[in-house]
Amino acid sequence: MTTPHGLSSSLYADFLSEHLQLNEPLEPSPHALHALSIYSLTPRGTRLGLKTRAVGSCVQTTPVNRRVESSLVCESQWNPVTTFRLCVTSSRHLSLQAQLQASETLRLTLEAQESATEKVPLSFARIGADVKTAIGFGGVQIDAVNGPTLQATMGTRVGAFALGWIAAYDVGLDRSDRRGRVTTLNVATSYTHDDVSALLQITDSGRSVQLDLTQTVSPELIVSSRLKCDSRKDTRSLRVLGKYALNKTEAVSSSIGSDGIWIGAFEWRTSKHLKTRVAAQMDLRHYDSDSHHLGVSVEIS
Repeated sequence: MTTPHGLSSSLYADFLSEHLQLNEPLEPSPHALHALSIYSLTPRGTRLGLKTRAVGSCVQTTPVNRRVESSLVCESQWNPVTTFRLCVTSSRHLSLQAQLQASETLRLTLEAQESATEKVPLSFARIGADVKTAIGFGGVQIDAVNGPTLQATMGTRVGAFALGWIAAYDVGLDRSDRRGRVTTLNVATSYTHDDVSALLQITDSGRSVQLDLTQTVSPELIVSSRLKCDSRKDTRSLRVLGKYALNKTEAVSSSIGSDGIWIGAFEWRTSKHLKTRVAAQMDLRHYDSDSHHLGVSVEIS
């Protein structure tokens, strides 16, 4: 059965998630976020979910922007090889995902979204196929609505090293100049040795670089440093992150960056059906700043 967070149709995204040892939401945000997620599993194995997010701006220089976003999700596994997911949001987006596991290594995917507004994400329709083995993966997708756009991804592992890339090419048939162009070109490589791992990501056709160095100090403690360089925005930042498991049900995590913003979070699972996370953000260089905020998220399943 799929996870409550939905199906993944991108092997490159799975590659990044697998090699990013400390994947906690510990990056600065201009918004305060409160979230509630409720999931229910029917006797036939269908998972129903309701997600509600209350988002508010924390910066006084921008207009007050408080909004509530909701989404209704239905995930079902019709048989051992076919899975689908349907999602309807309050922002008038309807999305559908379907996957067919044709064999142990071959998977066919279908993604479609219809948007009633001009807000991102816009409408698309992608059909694809991918292969994943013990030593690598590869896949292609075609977006028939935008472009059309051809997307390809590939990755491999050799010993302690792993390499993955994803590229997308817009054929340009729906453009006035009819010229094709590369819309996505991202590369990632990782190295793992004992309790230390490194992940290098190059995105935006080489304009943005991110390096994550992570060490598992003990089964309870993980520390990481994240260096980001973006030539388009002319920004450089360094952030130190850490997570410590107090016990089987409670954990604390924190990060502090070169921008002076500190983030702390406490997560606990009171039962197998209830998980709560409280996160706080503070600007240590400007105590009178408006970037301080507190967020609470609750997940019931």
